[in-house]
Amino acid sequence: MKSILTIIFGVSSIAASAQSGKYTLKGYIKEHQQADTVYMFYYASGEQINDSVPSVNGRFVFKGTLQQPTQVVLMYRAKSRKERNDARQFYLEPGNMTLEAKDSIRHAVLKGSASHTDNELLSGLTKPATERFVALKMAAVKTTVEERELPAFKALEKHYYALIDTIRGLKRDFVKQHPKSFISLETVENLGGMVINYAELNPLYESLDASLKLTPLGKEMAKKLAIAKVTGVGVQLADFTSQDTSRNDLKLYDVVKTGKITLIDFWASWCGPCRAENPNVVKAFNAFHDKGFNILSVSLDDKLAPWKNAIIKDGMPWYHVSGLQKWNEPAAKLYGIEGVPDNFLVDEDGKVIARGLRGAALYKKLESILNK
Repeated sequence: MKSILTIIFGVSSIAASAQSGKYTLKGYIKEHQQADTVYMFYYASGEQINDSVPSVNGRFVFKGTLQQPTQVVLMYRAKSRKERNDARQFYLEPGNMTLEAKDSIRHAVLKGSASHTDNELLSGLTKPATERFVALKMAAVKTTVEERELPAFKALEKHYYALIDTIRGLKRDFVKQHPKSFISLETVENLGGMVINYAELNPLYESLDASLKLTPLGKEMAKKLAIAKVTGVGVQLADFTSQDTSRNDLKLYDVVKTGKITLIDFWASWCGPCRAENPNVVKAFNAFHDKGFNILSVSLDDKLAPWKNAIIKDGMPWYHVSGLQKWNEPAAKLYGIEGVPDNFLVDEDGKVIARGLRGAALYKKLESILNK
């Protein structure tokens, strides 16, 4: 899900009481009496929307239509570089809302947005664990390679992952207790991340109010879950055909049947993290190929030459295919790939053993299977 914070601040959310419709936001900043302009930024249908209205004697009104409640940024621009923008992030939703303060948008109180209230409730519930999690993460970053082998670091690491489980548990509980809140739907999506655990997420999604499933985000989540259902661990993946570097057709299962274990590796020559990961994949291939390990790399490139050059430069002596359609790559869409690098490790029947193995994790997994 895109975040407006990546560009300026936030992204979408809501209360289930209003699926879509008109909104009115009335603002009053008592001490902001000069003539000015108030700006609003948010995302709708994947595009950033920029809106603005005049502020007269501290009063302003925004009106419009939303498909679903949405996280927005409201702002008075700074008059000089020495000042900072007076801004506030909150959830806008269909209906009537007010935003009032004595001195600034930053300190304004929002009324009329159930989504904003629910989001603040969830943030409050997870805040203690999140703060401890961030502190542990900062401590881990400061450790040396040698320190990471000590018992103290192992204990820190154990606590770190325990906090992740705690935070996820708090979010799951929130969803179960607030089935009509759009914040719950957004939370389900956030819990899913890039690689959705269908067994965990689908029951949460199904527990939500039917009205939430009709929102754009609800429909998007349903599609992701449908893909996750047929790409999860233990599931036999659907076959696909793509073109190799000589532009000849090659089927996934033509590769799978040649070995005991196959890595379906999604990458691209333009992807920095992919190129950084390639040496780990090469190491695994060299160590286990003779024991029945094969690789089919699917590139999300859109030009032949850079793709072929990257294969040669990174020394990747295995099967390669690409439709040269970048994010419209059919195989990537078939398996719900939303970011690279990503991969599936499958057995000789094409059943998923694991997904998203990177670095030493891939090597260790292959070692546990093929060195028996």
